[in-house]
Amino acid sequence: VERVRAVIEAGQGAISNGAGAEEVLWEVWRASGLDVRLEQRSLNGGSDGARADRDLDAVLALFGEAAKMAERSPGADADELYRWVTQLQIIDASAPAERTASDSVAILTAHASKGLQWQVVCVAGVQDGSWPNLRQRGQLLGADLLVDLDARRATVSSGLTSQRLVEERRLFYVAITRASRSLLVTAVSGEDNQPSRFLDELDPVADEAQRRSVEPSRQAFALPGIVAELRAAMLDGHTTGAQRASAARQLARLAAEGVRGASPEQWWGMAELSTDAPIRPVSAGPVPIRPSKFEAYAECELRALLSELGAVDATDEAAASLGTLVHAVAEQAPVGASVEQLAELLQAGWSTLDFGAPWHAVNERARAQRMLQALATWLSQSRDELTEVAREAPFKVVVGDAVLSGKVDRLERDGQGRLVIIDLKTGKNKPTRLEVEGHAQLAAYQLAVAEGGFTDLVPAESGGARLVQVGASPPGPQAQPPMSEFDDPEWVRRELARIATVLRGNTVTARPGNGCSRCPVRLSCPAQTEGQQVIS
Repeated sequence: VERVRAVIEAGQGAISNGAGAEEVLWEVWRASGLDVRLEQRSLNGGSDGARADRDLDAVLALFGEAAKMAERSPGADADELYRWVTQLQIIDASAPAERTASDSVAILTAHASKGLQWQVVCVAGVQDGSWPNLRQRGQLLGADLLVDLDARRATVSSGLTSQRLVEERRLFYVAITRASRSLLVTAVSGEDNQPSRFLDELDPVADEAQRRSVEPSRQAFALPGIVAELRAAMLDGHTTGAQRASAARQLARLAAEGVRGASPEQWWGMAELSTDAPIRPVSAGPVPIRPSKFEAYAECELRALLSELGAVDATDEAAASLGTLVHAVAEQAPVGASVEQLAELLQAGWSTLDFGAPWHAVNERARAQRMLQALATWLSQSRDELTEVAREAPFKVVVGDAVLSGKVDRLERDGQGRLVIIDLKTGKNKPTRLEVEGHAQLAAYQLAVAEGGFTDLVPAESGGARLVQVGASPPGPQAQPPMSEFDDPEWVRRELARIATVLRGNTVTARPGNGCSRCPVRLSCPAQTEGQQVIS
């Protein structure tokens, strides 16, 4: 934000001083600081360096347009430059071509090579169907005839195969005569590809086996691919000692030339750990744990920690926002609310959602309506058994070395005067009965009740907890019995203490399970092939 402000202020300052378009552009460029960053990225090489090169070329082209405008219209302002650039449709053919570096490789078509010369030329892909290309073209408007007329040649339609073959042979001749010292012509032979007849005309042989042929290589003909192949060969148990030594020598050569990734100093996994300090030091006080995270840590410590630190991909934000809106409707709903009243509350906040496409918004609206119907049905049917105590009730209790805090969607009282936790669920999936009985999040809510998390709401005895499914099919409540009725009532405290101990240390465990295929941090998980530590 500070950089953007500096750029804007630099441009405004130049404009207020009456600077021309070229001067304004220069002040903006200098204030952006992009020159240093793009130069560094360009020097680093690789694909990111190539992108930086293209960005620098684009900036140079923009300054070129500004210079030409300054010559044509002295004193032209930034608005005129903006209008000129937005109207550009084609490349200015009068601009001199950029000189290529002496050690670079020119890649161009046979047509574009006419009149040029190189010491070494490679004509690649001399395949039947490409050389010659005998497909009809230019027939709709007779472009081929117009070309012949303009060149004062006899007009013979390229629809004739013989004429097209002559033209293709002439083009091939242009391509192969660009070399002054060495010519390499390549073709692929296989079930779906056959070399061109031009190859036989260029190099007549009695037997195809007389031509030099090579098996396709596994490695990509690019520096990152070659580096990866060499590094893999060094650690491959199937390679011989001589092959590993050869790979090491080649990597040393590439590293000496500054190729990125060739030096062991740049290999991930070879560096020392940045820190071995505990996740949460003792001086920071008790470990804060939310009931939702309590469940996540119980399932997989690594996934819970990385997710909490933000190391996850973007999720379905629209679905998450819809769930948040439905929770807000449930919080604001009047006692005994009808579906129509809930729909009015939903409509009030609907404009805040962005579903991207109109059809998706229509589908989600229908889904939201079904959730409201399920919510209204549960509110009506549960009043004979439950009495509302609070909505979005906050709590915070210290349990051993952990601080358990959060909010419950609804707090109800049953016929025996006990507190019942209600957790609204807007997701499409629902757990099984056994999973609900051992549901860690609900159990954590019950522990908060038992530890006096709602001391202003007496008595502090748990009457169980319920997941009220309004988004799943079929909708309805799923009950967890009171904590006192658990086979092992103390398992919640022990698990909470264990998680607090884990977060006091510097090591977390990755636990493979059924959800690994959908895990958002699997690329960082050593229990998965994709996430194993990369050394080579």
